Amino acid sequence: MLRRLISAMAITAAAVLAPATAAAADEYGPGEFPCEITFESTTVTVGEPFGFTITCPDLAGATITVQIAFAGEAAAADQTVEVAGADAESLTLDEDGTVSSTATVSAPGDYTVQVFDDDGNPLSDVYTITAVTAGGGAGGGGGLAATGSTSLPYLVVAGGLLLLGVGTLLALRMRARRG
Repeated sequence: MLRRLISAMAITAAAVLAPATAAAADEYGPGEFPCEITFESTTVTVGEPFGFTITCPDLAGATITVQIAFAGEAAAADQTVEVAGADAESLTLDEDGTVSSTATVSAPGDYTVQVFDDDGNPLSDVYTITAVTAGGGAGGGGGLAATGSTSLPYLVVAGGLLLLGVGTLLALRMRARRG
């Protein structure tokens, strides 16, 4: 009886932990975008230029478009973005597949940044930057940067281990009562 109970718990634990492994594999699978954007800082000051670098090692010499857009609800006309005078700019990657540029935002809030090819297909994840006023108010205040990590796989593993522990305790109590 105890062997059956332990076998059932092991199968249950494997079933609970398998989706967490699959979810983690999906985040880092072969479908990743070829470009990555790095910023001097993800919290920028309104009206001041900020720098960013785009790296696409497999696309050396290609022409790409970087687009920066206000991410808030109902963007007003004065919430413009200037990437060399426009909200989107075409850039040419060097022989290493990198290019650097600057941008300026005119209003506090969150902005999205993404790289596209000539056909409008995305080449990078969507990145978020936060614009604050010079004093750090209105629209954010230099908090911790968002890394984009998720804790779901860890929560699933923790739940599975909790169920395994409860099952083990129940099995030991049943064994003690019979013995």
